Amino acid sequence: MQILNTQIELEEFLSKIRKKGIKLGFVPTMGALHAGHIELVKRSVEENDFTIASIFVNELQFNNPSDFKNYPISKERDIEMLESVSCDAVFMPTNEVMFPHDYKKITLDLGILDNVFEGPLRPGHFDGVVQVVYRLFDYVKPNTAYFGLKDFQQCLVIKALKNAYFSSVHLVFCPTVRMESGLAMSSRNERLSMTGKVEASFLYKVLATIRDLSVHIEALDALKYGRHLLQQKNIEVEYLEFANADTLMPGKTWFKKNKNIVLIAVYIEGVRLIDNIVF
Repeated sequence: MQILNTQIELEEFLSKIRKKGIKLGFVPTMGALHAGHIELVKRSVEENDFTIASIFVNELQFNNPSDFKNYPISKERDIEMLESVSCDAVFMPTNEVMFPHDYKKITLDLGILDNVFEGPLRPGHFDGVVQVVYRLFDYVKPNTAYFGLKDFQQCLVIKALKNAYFSSVHLVFCPTVRMESGLAMSSRNERLSMTGKVEASFLYKVLATIRDLSVHIEALDALKYGRHLLQQKNIEVEYLEFANADTLMPGKTWFKKNKNIVLIAVYIEGVRLIDNIVF
């Protein structure tokens, strides 16, 4: 597997790939890889001639400085994991490579996405996502890029970016990979104790319960019951709400089939966790 650190190295390497007319798949990550990331890489390897991943911890998308400081770093392990699933190359730039002194920020009107759920709670977060994904897409110029649906709102932000600036890039959003307990795979899980992981596995159970209740009771009642279950476990809830899965427009009554998404954000052992379920 080729390890690339600078823009020049990346461009020279990929120019050889493009001359061969090879279909290029891309998996952007912030490292601390887990099974969820690896499933994205495996799918890219299956669907493309060449797969490149990136590892870059983007400070711009951390609205909480302590989250950035505590983000787990495991580059050697990450490289081994990528090699184990036949990833062809990894781009591991420094902050100076990604955002040189003459970098000019792009603008993107995210509409409602900036004003619901993660938007107002993490000011500047989605702007940071937009800046870094723009840079990565501009550098790599992939045919297809892969993202996980655990960060559902972020996926819609990236879709808006693609529509505005990268019409030729095909986006693939892959299902959330979960542990047997139901806990969504996340780099933040590394900061939880074993007890915390058991507690965090309750989140998906609540989401699944709300989904099952949707055929029997109204949305607001189902959400109220879900909050009650979380309170019984003394889990600190930031939000537990539902919206239209296409737009993230909140509502008061269930939408049509396959249009509902319930989103959750909680704190467990001081670690902020998010999850969702679509039905």
